[in-house]
Amino acid sequence: MRHFTLTLIFIAFTVAGWAQKAKNAAIVPPSKESSSLTQNIPPINTPLKGGGDVFWKEEFNWGDPTMPLGWRLPAGWKLEDPTDIGYNWHWATDTIKGFYTNEPPIKSSSQQNGFLALNLDGYNSDIGNYNQYIAVDNSIVSPKIDCSGHSSVLVRIEQNFRYWSDADMIFEVTNDNGVHWASFDMKMGTLYSERVGHVAPGGKVDLYLNTTDVAAGMPEVQFRITWRKARLYYWMIDDITFMEGWDNDLQMLYTEANYDNGTTDKEGFFYSVPKTQISGYNMMSLIRNFGNSEQWGTHFNVQVVKNSQTIFDQSTKPYVFYPGLTDTFRVEQQFVPVDFGHYRMDFAAKMDNIDERPADNYASVPFNITDSIFSRCDDQPEVSFSTWGWYTYQHEGDLMGTWYTIKNDIEIDGISAYINNADIRSTFRYVLMGYNAADDATYELMGTEFMQMDSTILKNHWVTLPLIKDGEGEFLKAGDSYMVAIEFFNNLDFQTAYDSPRYSIGSDRSNYYPSGKCWFYQTEIQAWWSSGSDLFMIRMNLNDHSNLVDGIDNGKINEATLLQNYPNPFNGTTNIAFILNQPSDIQLDIRDITGRVVYTQNFSNMTTGDHSVSLDGSVFQPGTYLYTITGQGFTKTERMTVSR
Repeated sequence: MRHFTLTLIFIAFTVAGWAQKAKNAAIVPPSKESSSLTQNIPPINTPLKGGGDVFWKEEFNWGDPTMPLGWRLPAGWKLEDPTDIGYNWHWATDTIKGFYTNEPPIKSSSQQNGFLALNLDGYNSDIGNYNQYIAVDNSIVSPKIDCSGHSSVLVRIEQNFRYWSDADMIFEVTNDNGVHWASFDMKMGTLYSERVGHVAPGGKVDLYLNTTDVAAGMPEVQFRITWRKARLYYWMIDDITFMEGWDNDLQMLYTEANYDNGTTDKEGFFYSVPKTQISGYNMMSLIRNFGNSEQWGTHFNVQVVKNSQTIFDQSTKPYVFYPGLTDTFRVEQQFVPVDFGHYRMDFAAKMDNIDERPADNYASVPFNITDSIFSRCDDQPEVSFSTWGWYTYQHEGDLMGTWYTIKNDIEIDGISAYINNADIRSTFRYVLMGYNAADDATYELMGTEFMQMDSTILKNHWVTLPLIKDGEGEFLKAGDSYMVAIEFFNNLDFQTAYDSPRYSIGSDRSNYYPSGKCWFYQTEIQAWWSSGSDLFMIRMNLNDHSNLVDGIDNGKINEATLLQNYPNPFNGTTNIAFILNQPSDIQLDIRDITGRVVYTQNFSNMTTGDHSVSLDGSVFQPGTYLYTITGQGFTKTERMTVSR
């Protein structure tokens, strides 16, 4: 008989809270250190044929039209609500709705039966002010499961969730009727405000937990799923499966490509690096043996591909990797790009045996050596960020900025930022800031002109502005760190601004960066704060205009060309033509001059080349309109006029 133990090898990647306040008002730049009866439920009686065989499953087929709520909690299951607030797990079949949530049902393996949900946003939706929202603390506990005939026990859970703040989302297992519980994190590395796995609305991801140390050989195993401390969003779960473990199963839990800035501080990953700032990348991975057997020849491999050709192929030294072990693998050789190009790093966890679940052994990340674009972020935001996360005071003139350390002397021309959303009454500008080590403080070097927000850049759009140069501040020095920041104004009173769309910029969650690279300043309290897990989508544009990446104009790689509609003006039918440089889904939006969307049409899987959309002008009132196409990595807008 296996003894109960709470010793679990468990790795979870979380980032510090999104608003860790600085000890003082100065920023330390990145170059410095900075209740039903419980009863036994019999297991599913299926012959075991090896790894992955299922012996217990719950599909949450709990619908019961005779009950007032339309469902019944089965015998053996129970809800725990220690704070007695009534924010409980429940059975659902429909879209999860709340003030901030409109999530379709999870596309699980048994979605027709319904699913388990905790609609936290829905529970709090009748409370007018977010600061008064109630934090959840609720659990659901399973009946007892017989695992006595199994030498290994994996649990697979299909889930979809979003959370806010520092929520606890845990799976606990007991084999002694709740005297002791072993705890497993269920966030899967997901940061606040993201959908787990960045799945599409209604999507699902499979979480695998190895509970062998707690559950294998035990006759009365129970699990408990708990959500506490969060105040927003939702959690959907379906199809919880207990199964035999696989013999041969490596998991690549995490990968990192760290740009060498010439200091001992980690710089993080860069999606676009100007040729003048080329430096090496150091690669590592965290790998776990999730199988039942030791794995000979375990190693981490990195290949770098350019123009479909492998130009770098290095591995760590192989060794014997024992079950349950998690270790860090670092490639000794540094990869240093040599020229303009589109590159891709391919990471792989490998061993001598054939992996029985190879899907989690691989990862890839693209990056570019450009002429002028210096960017930590890629082209697509995962979430948005705004200093209006604090709702209790005004935010006129707040700053949001990203730090860059310069490798070689260079001149800066301008700054780009991804405007996620803004009130049309806003104005904004970009600011270049330096750091004074003697005062331990930032200072403004130069800025751009103020830009009046208009309907062409209200949402989901890169905006580039030139800096007003003074003949001195634009010349950046090797080894120094500089912040590029965006500053918003709207000149509205607090309540009007609170009720408006306010403003936000894109935040990239797909690329690694260490803490201390993104900060924001709140003028009302005159304090700098670290962004925590948000990578602000703000770029440097350096003074190099060779515009070559593998012979292709760098600005056109992921671009499209949107042509003027013809005829224009028009009072009948007009054609909107555009050219795609790569296949993409396309969304066509038409806005009136106030920015209100009056027409939307989506086109899936459009091929490279010329396309045309016919538009019937009779459905529009006379006037001027803006039409926008949005695709993978680009947004293009033109004007048109409807006449009568």
